[in-house]
Amino acid sequence: MSVKDSKTQLGLVYLSFRNQIPSSHKMAGVYIHIPFCRKICHYCDFYRVTAVADAPVYVRALIKEMELRADYLEGEPVETIYFGGGTPTVMDALWLKELLQAISEYHIVADNCEITLEANPDDLTDDYLRSIRKSTPVNRLSIGIQSFHNHELQLMNRRHTAEEAYDCIERAYRHGFTNISADLIYGMPGSTTDGLHDNLDRMFALDIQHLSAYHITIEPKTEFYRMVEKGMLIPVTEEESLAQFRTLIERLRQRGFIHYELSNWAREGYFSKHNTNYWKRKLYLGLGPSSHSYNRISRQWNVSDITIYMKALETGFLPFEKENLDPVKRFNEHLLTLLRTMWGVDLKEIGETYGAEVSERLLKSSEKYVRSGHIQLNGETIMLTDEGYFISDAIVRNLMMDD
Repeated sequence: MSVKDSKTQLGLVYLSFRNQIPSSHKMAGVYIHIPFCRKICHYCDFYRVTAVADAPVYVRALIKEMELRADYLEGEPVETIYFGGGTPTVMDALWLKELLQAISEYHIVADNCEITLEANPDDLTDDYLRSIRKSTPVNRLSIGIQSFHNHELQLMNRRHTAEEAYDCIERAYRHGFTNISADLIYGMPGSTTDGLHDNLDRMFALDIQHLSAYHITIEPKTEFYRMVEKGMLIPVTEEESLAQFRTLIERLRQRGFIHYELSNWAREGYFSKHNTNYWKRKLYLGLGPSSHSYNRISRQWNVSDITIYMKALETGFLPFEKENLDPVKRFNEHLLTLLRTMWGVDLKEIGETYGAEVSERLLKSSEKYVRSGHIQLNGETIMLTDEGYFISDAIVRNLMMDD
């Protein structure tokens, strides 16, 4: 069957199955973007601003957006809430409390809801942690450690020191937080596998349950990009990048961490429910400028300008763009999200959702990667091997269907 015929079949099956969502999908998530930063990191290309004084007005705008979009999640219970940034911990705990109360007014919040707060180490003082514990139901911290080496933190233009990174985690434990994730950045210019081993040793000493490790990317419009353009910064070689990724995989496996997504490792019971829901294509509502939302048939994203965002919501209008997801785009997103995870892509589910011909085409396209050792076939599930993770972007591109 040709790709064109497969796409036609995919469209016909989509019409039959678009309303038959598996019961396991009947939960949703809410993402709240807090774009404020006191200092801009040299690698960051996320939407962020330094106007922290706008926070009170911004909270009102977020609550107005909640009101306008109260029906977006179609009544599905909210099982995860995630404060991302920017730097959410520049927000007073009482503002976070107000936002969480507003969510409960417009949505059904599950009793065991995972509520994550992204945090900068230097914000997590005893007073702040005490306030969060007293005023909010936040039960998970995702701390932007990035490195335990001061020279790397200074190069990244981070606000905290290695000592503050270490101390804030110990403080969080003392204040009763038991679900703590750390972010590390590897592949930094000038970094080595020895340095990564040391970062991991320090993290293991703190007994963190979850790690998100991201290879540095040199994005346009960042300070790192300008430094590379001027020859002031030299990216690591591909060989060094792969050596560091292998180090992560091996060291974390030895310590009992499960590699459940390309950039995420956790001990049993500590997977990020919020991010897992993204990868499993559950509904989510994104609030704030530049935030994305997804309802299985379309994706929309808010304007990436806090001034326009707040002024528009004062008049009861939300500025956003929207993309309807046709069957091919839905299939490609299904492939992109799940193939990066330990769960892989279930060929039976592909067949039931998009048609048997699509499932057969995917299996046939995967065969060369099975032979090369980059994909393993486990029953009716295809998943990446460790070697497959190294070239995951290329594999996903080659398995996708053309628009």
